Amino acid sequence: MATCEECLEVFHNNYRIVDVLGHGSFGVVFHCERRRDEGLFAVKRLDLDKANLSLAAREVNTITNIGRHPEFIYFEEVFWKEHQKEPTGHLYISMELCERITLKEWLSENKKAENRPWTMIKDWIRQLTRALDHLHRNDFIHRDLKPANVFFQRETHFRKLKVGDFGLATRAIGDIGKRKSPPETEQQNHTAGAGTPYYMAPEQVGETYDEKVDIFSLGLICAELIILNTPTEGMCTNDIIRSGRWPIEWRDFPDVLQFLSLLTDLNPSERPTAAEILSHPFIQ
Repeated sequence: MATCEECLEVFHNNYRIVDVLGHGSFGVVFHCERRRDEGLFAVKRLDLDKANLSLAAREVNTITNIGRHPEFIYFEEVFWKEHQKEPTGHLYISMELCERITLKEWLSENKKAENRPWTMIKDWIRQLTRALDHLHRNDFIHRDLKPANVFFQRETHFRKLKVGDFGLATRAIGDIGKRKSPPETEQQNHTAGAGTPYYMAPEQVGETYDEKVDIFSLGLICAELIILNTPTEGMCTNDIIRSGRWPIEWRDFPDVLQFLSLLTDLNPSERPTAAEILSHPFIQ
């Protein structure tokens, strides 16, 4: 049942559930109407027990500290209700309501060149890069940037992107905004393997990495946006990018290969910062 009887006073008296947008291992996301002003929001309800309560608290702390930015899904308010029975409680995170499809679905549904004008794709890359620049300047690493976590702002004709899902975001060590590529002695220890394997940087499988893992993920997304077809049988675009073995057909576009190679360099210290990407000639 969508409505939780124990959460009536804390949440359901404030929001009316309109529809279910999706389910996950964490719980469920609702399309809701706020009763006091009829505003529409997406509300993520986390089904919490004692084991994952601290993780949920960290996500709320992260989104609070990151602050609002035009390229992020904005967060409206949070509700918590401790239960008398299982689960331990429900945490409700009210956030901006976006279009139903994510960039993942958009890519699947728009495979023709006429659906991907370069001016639009270039603008999308800049939007994603600005989001990372803001995140990194606030000393956070997203760690799970992928098309499924990129949303579209409503009523913008799929022109405005929004980065969301900060459940795996983590604090960086030191002031990212005031340093360039950190030397090996300043590399940071984080949870190994946090993220989605298909979009993770190579070093992310270990414990020593920094914000450059987000740049690698951005490079893979850029490849999916720019490259319509994979000419090598049995290999997807991301597999080719990781291997560094560029198909002959791609070599007719040296500017594309140079840009993608830069963002997905296997050496994280060779990858540009988000601020440097924003000034790259390829996306001007």
